[in-house]
Amino acid sequence: MTNIRRPKKAPKGLVFNSNPPKRNFNDISPPADGHQAKRQRKTSPPPQPKLSIKTRILILSDTHGADALPEKITAPIDLVLHCGDLSQGGELASYRKTIALLSSISAPLKLVIPGNHDLSLDEKYWAENCKPGGANIPSAAKAIWTGSEAQDAGIRMLEPGMHRLVLENGAVLRIYASPATPIAAQGVDWAFGYASNEDIYNPAGSRISYAIPSSTQTQTRQTEIPKDAQVDILMTHGPAKYQLDRTREGDSVGCPHLFRALRRGRPRVHAFGHVHDGWGVSRILWEGERGRGTLPDDDDGCDDGIMGRKAVRASGADGVRMVEGVVGNEGMETLLVNAALMGDGGKLEKLPWVIEMELPFDGVK
Repeated sequence: MTNIRRPKKAPKGLVFNSNPPKRNFNDISPPADGHQAKRQRKTSPPPQPKLSIKTRILILSDTHGADALPEKITAPIDLVLHCGDLSQGGELASYRKTIALLSSISAPLKLVIPGNHDLSLDEKYWAENCKPGGANIPSAAKAIWTGSEAQDAGIRMLEPGMHRLVLENGAVLRIYASPATPIAAQGVDWAFGYASNEDIYNPAGSRISYAIPSSTQTQTRQTEIPKDAQVDILMTHGPAKYQLDRTREGDSVGCPHLFRALRRGRPRVHAFGHVHDGWGVSRILWEGERGRGTLPDDDDGCDDGIMGRKAVRASGADGVRMVEGVVGNEGMETLLVNAALMGDGGKLEKLPWVIEMELPFDGVK
């Protein structure tokens, strides 16, 4: 018999029950190994933070005012990159057709840069080479790419330089953009051109010995890639020297200074166009560790710093060429993508490329 004295009246706010609780025998687990099993509350482990997210990126270039792709794209896309030559010669009508082409691709964000054919988007080139009667065309061209039609389609024209973007899926993308291409020694001067011995990509102390510093005009485009910059995607109009840059005649027309920047920064992907006959993909395996040692005074752009090349598997489906996933071997290899779609006769004959990358997750989504 208990010695506990129960109060005659329960304190206000409390409920007192002198009867023992009833046992629900339906909730009793059967004994285990002859002993009564102890009931334990199972707790789920706390959710682990998402560190990265797979992102599908479509890359195209050199559409030159075409308003439709060779095939309708049905593959899901997170991001589109257009690497320039949005028009044939800077015509406003060509830009509107390119916006229609990009609008046909279902993706929340489409990043574009101009190319050497987009004459009216290079204000300095236009002022020096075009008739005074068309002085208003550069502002009209810019208005097309910043207007409501482009914005509604998710299109954004990147200024030259480094950008950090948070995509709709929560991925963080570090991307460098440049529309510039070197001017051939005896070639026609096009938009966004620079002298073949002018290094616009590398800061002082990391240029090839024969390179001259950027001109004042070029420096305003902020094309220099900072030292120790972390770049996921290098997005330029033209290729680096000897990297998917050969013309039909076999000439290598890529930029040696861009190759040096590629070797120095080792981005995970280099996306470009410009050389139509160079359409394709390749993977560079770099020597040593990222950022280890110093660059030599000279690069021939062919095999300096390259340990080898790795085969790239690709397959066609849903209106694109799908490339195997980009591995997270940051600083040790770079996937090169020449996405120039224009073929002979002014028609788009090639399919755009799609790559999948694991990118850091912003933590907001």
